[in-house]
Amino acid sequence: MQLTYRGVNYDYHPRSAEAARETTVYRTIRPIYNLHYRGVVYAVDPNAEPVLPSVRSSAQLTYRGVAYALNGGEHPIAVQNRASAVSSKPHFQRKASNNAEFVTTHRSNLRTNVQRRLQIAREQGDQNLVSLLERELQQIV
Repeated sequence: MQLTYRGVNYDYHPRSAEAARETTVYRTIRPIYNLHYRGVVYAVDPNAEPVLPSVRSSAQLTYRGVAYALNGGEHPIAVQNRASAVSSKPHFQRKASNNAEFVTTHRSNLRTNVQRRLQIAREQGDQNLVSLLERELQQIV
């Protein structure tokens, strides 16, 4: 076969599969050796022919109501219909109240967090951190 690579022409004659096999038949025979992994002994035969991985079958799976397929499988129609029937409404139905409620809840959460940190700083005796946290607590209130 005539090939060209970067302007250079050369002849390429690939070996047939039988010729490649003939070279592997006459290789030296090596002894079997053992490998240890987590207390289990595995025997490895370097003379054995490599095994090609088998083709996995397709699988139809569902995760949290969403159908998907592995290895080129088709989605089951029943699962697709069920997934499309799920409403797009959020799970919570609480109406948003005024901003003041959110602000007071946020401030109370900040205050309890700073108070907890202040208590830990007092227990550890870190006066610099105690003074910083007390100033932060005054700014929150």
